[in-house]
Amino acid sequence: MKFAIHASLFALIVGVCVFAQTKNIDGNWTVEYVSGLQVKTIGGAEFNFDTHGDHLTGAANVGVGWPGRAPISNGKFDGEHISFTVVGLQGSSDGFPKMDFAGTIDGDEIKLTMAFYADGERVSGKAAFEGTRTPNN
Repeated sequence: MKFAIHASLFALIVGVCVFAQTKNIDGNWTVEYVSGLQVKTIGGAEFNFDTHGDHLTGAANVGVGWPGRAPISNGKFDGEHISFTVVGLQGSSDGFPKMDFAGTIDGDEIKLTMAFYADGERVSGKAAFEGTRTPNN
């Protein structure tokens, strides 16, 4: 009986600790270009993240007018690491741009790298972005 009580208490403490360490990244984030591959219109981006367990959805507004607003797909979040894809809804002579983002979140700070695809082909190199959570008004 004592063992069952101790085991239940231990499970409860572990569950509370795991729950307390779960990060909430839902909301708005803004990033700025810091280095790497430079795409003329992509100096920054805004994201609205919505998590459900380890699944990430939401919306992105990447660049200045192009590639523009688009949904987030293939999103994953594991408490510190984040990855997702954005496929621009505005095409150009190079087709519809695809951007794969991956990075880390620490508190209200985010660091991302972006691989850019134009006309279905990956453009060499990656771009680095850094930013912060945007406070809700």
